[in-house]
Amino acid sequence: MEKLNAPSIPVGLVYTLLIITLLFFVYMALPKSWEEATTVKKDGTLALSKEWAETIDRKKDQYAYHDLYQLIAAKNGYYSCKHCPTGKFYLKVGEVYRYGTTGIGQEGRGYSEEWLNDHLLNYVIIMTGDIAIIKTQEAILIGSYAIFPENLNRPLFKTAGAKDYWYRLVLPPGNQRLD
Repeated sequence: MEKLNAPSIPVGLVYTLLIITLLFFVYMALPKSWEEATTVKKDGTLALSKEWAETIDRKKDQYAYHDLYQLIAAKNGYYSCKHCPTGKFYLKVGEVYRYGTTGIGQEGRGYSEEWLNDHLLNYVIIMTGDIAIIKTQEAILIGSYAIFPENLNRPLFKTAGAKDYWYRLVLPPGNQRLD
């Protein structure tokens, strides 16, 4: 009997749909008019509507409680690397795949336990804090990757011991730029 395989949905598409859905709900939460954003109190003074004030508070909390995270290899193996010539890179258990930040949490960022298991990665929060501090630390980590011990243990590109999928990198395999 022939086994039928269900069509696989590209992870990028799932992530894009998740972001679009999130943006839709954020858009729907925004007041569409001045009247929806304001209310007149009993004494006749104006105030922000309860819904708009809650939206502002959520946004403030998101900026005040941002996470700096790292995705690390759960197993020795080949991992996607868009800035590598072969499109893949070999990582050992515990080596950094990507640094990132989020104000919407692990699941909101698109890293479900299933996704992490499928990609052989672990999600580790490094620190939580104000967005400016978190983004600064992210830039330091990504920018300093070139001199991290795990990276320095690899040979220089196109030298003895280097492989097409294993050599010193400027950025972690999962980061495409310093941002």
